[in-house]
Amino acid sequence: YGDALGWDPPFDEDMDCTPHDPYGIAKHACELDIQVAGEQHGLDWCIVRPHNVFGPYQSIWQRYRNVLGLWMRAALEGQPITVFGDGEQRRAFSYIDDTVTALVEAGTRPEASGQIINVGGKRDYSINELVNVFKGVVGDIPARREPPRHEIKHAWCTTEKSEKLLGYRDSVQLEDGVGRMWEWARKAWDAYPERRKEGKLLIECRKGLPQSWE
Repeated sequence: YGDALGWDPPFDEDMDCTPHDPYGIAKHACELDIQVAGEQHGLDWCIVRPHNVFGPYQSIWQRYRNVLGLWMRAALEGQPITVFGDGEQRRAFSYIDDTVTALVEAGTRPEASGQIINVGGKRDYSINELVNVFKGVVGDIPARREPPRHEIKHAWCTTEKSEKLLGYRDSVQLEDGVGRMWEWARKAWDAYPERRKEGKLLIECRKGLPQSWE
């Protein structure tokens, strides 16, 4: 959604999109392409906007993924977790089981046809609060502070439309979901040691690049 128009979260589906970064721009472009395909070819569609999905089987192997996946990899390597900026950025998190159920319904319910629907958790957390939840599950792991990233400060969504059209329920609380993901991550880390190796990424644009990415 971005913040160029002064929107304050929670974001609802009727707000205009002004993406703040290349990631958001790419997603918005895909949405426009989907809608044009519907008009041009008569394809049925439903656009779902998931917000910060996490849980078992999420990648912990790549270094440019969801924050909880990154933190779990760091913990498994005995490294500190990274917090960008002051840690007061606010997000809401959606456990994978709740999200997948909504995605299935988006593809099968007639009332979801031609709709744009947010899917995300009902409660927002600061990253600092997320650190405390994470430590409560993993243990007292140190946190390393890095300069702020180029990202929107606060971002979470409304849930009314997803609840009405998709039957979405935020049934798995953050602490429980992080515990389930951590239990899986420890087993996966031991089961697939060959996946820990990652090739060096060639980085051409270094201005504004988080130092830890190098």
